Amino acid sequence: MDRAQAKGSPLASRFIIVRNIFSLMGVRLFHGVVLTGLPLLTASCQGISVGLLIPLMKGMTGDFGFLQKVPVLNKAVSLFFALFPAVTVSHQSTFVVLTGFVFIFIALGLAMGYANNVLTSYWYGRFQRNASNYFFKRFLSFGKTFFDRTSYGYITLIFRYSGSLMGLLNMSKELVMSLSTLLIYLAIMVMVSKPLTCVVALVIPVYYFLIRRLVKKIQDNASQENQQKIQLEKKVFNVLSCIPLVKAGSKEASVYQEYVTANESLRKLDFKMARLQALVGPIQELIYTVLLLGIVCFVVLVVTRENPSKLPVFLVYFYMVKQLLPTIGTFNNLRSQWARLKPLLAELIKIMGDGEKFFIPEGDRIFTGLRDGLEFRGLSFSYAGGNKVLHGVSFRMERGKRTAIVGATGAGKTTLINLLVRFYDSPAGSILADGVDIREFTLKSLREQVALVSQDTFLFNDTLRANLTFGLERSIADEELDAVAQRARIDVWIRSLPAGWDTEIGDHGVKLSGGEKQRLEIARILLKGSPIFILDEATSSLDSVTECLIQEAMDEAAKGRTTIVIAHRLSTIRHADKIVVLEAGRVAEEGTLEALLAKQGRFFELWSAQKFQ
Repeated sequence: MDRAQAKGSPLASRFIIVRNIFSLMGVRLFHGVVLTGLPLLTASCQGISVGLLIPLMKGMTGDFGFLQKVPVLNKAVSLFFALFPAVTVSHQSTFVVLTGFVFIFIALGLAMGYANNVLTSYWYGRFQRNASNYFFKRFLSFGKTFFDRTSYGYITLIFRYSGSLMGLLNMSKELVMSLSTLLIYLAIMVMVSKPLTCVVALVIPVYYFLIRRLVKKIQDNASQENQQKIQLEKKVFNVLSCIPLVKAGSKEASVYQEYVTANESLRKLDFKMARLQALVGPIQELIYTVLLLGIVCFVVLVVTRENPSKLPVFLVYFYMVKQLLPTIGTFNNLRSQWARLKPLLAELIKIMGDGEKFFIPEGDRIFTGLRDGLEFRGLSFSYAGGNKVLHGVSFRMERGKRTAIVGATGAGKTTLINLLVRFYDSPAGSILADGVDIREFTLKSLREQVALVSQDTFLFNDTLRANLTFGLERSIADEELDAVAQRARIDVWIRSLPAGWDTEIGDHGVKLSGGEKQRLEIARILLKGSPIFILDEATSSLDSVTECLIQEAMDEAAKGRTTIVIAHRLSTIRHADKIVVLEAGRVAEEGTLEALLAKQGRFFELWSAQKFQ
């Protein structure tokens, strides 16, 4: 979507919005020409076939002299007899020819309608795919802050809403079809009776204003319904994603009752909208009935008395009005559809806009690895709308060395790492790699050089193999997986599984223990083999025996690599080359283990509190 805000009239703004929506769906000028041209041709064929009923009805008396007053039709009939000289020109043959013309145009209209429906189905499938692809890619481009502040239930709902874009296309197609039919029918009706057609035309604005208030109510209720759906989706996601907490507190009954209440409120609102929409039909029918009865009275009381020969013509006119009235009603149906569609589009437009998406800017330099080291230089950081977390943090990490970052909970350790891997955007010049601001590197090249094991394990509902190899752009043989599993101390466990590496682990690895999840994460980092290792509480879920085994594996894997270790359990950083102590977002002290213990400062207090000998 254009980043510049639409200026000018509201109509211009809506045009820009619709244009951008069609663009992201892959709707091109060619599609627009075909999808509007076919309905126009269909309506034209239908109009011509109905218009031909007038001379056909006149010809029932056997008098076709009126053809001289209709040059196009007269030439068409003459051409037919010229092409088929064996056919004798007579009243009967002329009547058959006119009947054939009616049939041909009806058949053409049906063929055009069929072609329109087939192309619509084919292209709409592609447009729907393009829209889904766009929104998925769009979400992937947002910064981590967006996901920190947005419910996943809302995100799921947005993907469901993307299907409503097809409704916008359908409305456009129906609008073209209805408008074309309306204009063609009105043109034919004017030819039959201008006064009577003027009366019919006056019904349209009357009908519009009668329905206008009703549609406004539908629109207001649609907006309210949309917000309630979003809240209900959030509630469902929150409950199901925290089901252990719900069960531990024995809150199933209360949570269920909250859901029932919210669902009932949504049902009532939906029923209210259904009642309002149901009024549109009866109001339409009432207006149709009054108009049709008026035409019947006019024809019976006026036309048949003054000129009975015009009765067949007005029968066709009556048929056209009957066909036309539902078309007029389509415009109000479209307004009703738009009233329900508008709130959904408003949510999609929010996603298309750049406001509060927290994009992470990137440079165009390729990061190929460290030659010297990493440096934090006066780094200060605040989360969006929150208090400052880091205050002027400065220290260096040498290439190939192991640096440990310790401190109490909330000191800013994990924030520091999230900024380094650019989950959040750091201030310019505050994090340097070999003296270069990491903001100058492409995100892909920077993250390829970094392997992160977080304190929160992130696992897909897939196989062990798929989770272990995720993100790697090379084929991995089972022998390499087995070697990594051995180093991560999960080889015995893998061999005990009936399906081995093809074992499904469930949502977020629910089928695994905490220690198994952590060891699988560590196996993943070993397989990636990036020159920079970041271990954020990597052994926090392991028992003491397994921790020792993993520590040995990590010591071996860290040789020659730049390793950053964040730990609460200080026993895991005995072999660190440097320890940085954070306190309330500031560097309290830094140095080797021996130097910090000898200093008896903040690190000594943390060390003593854990009673390590």
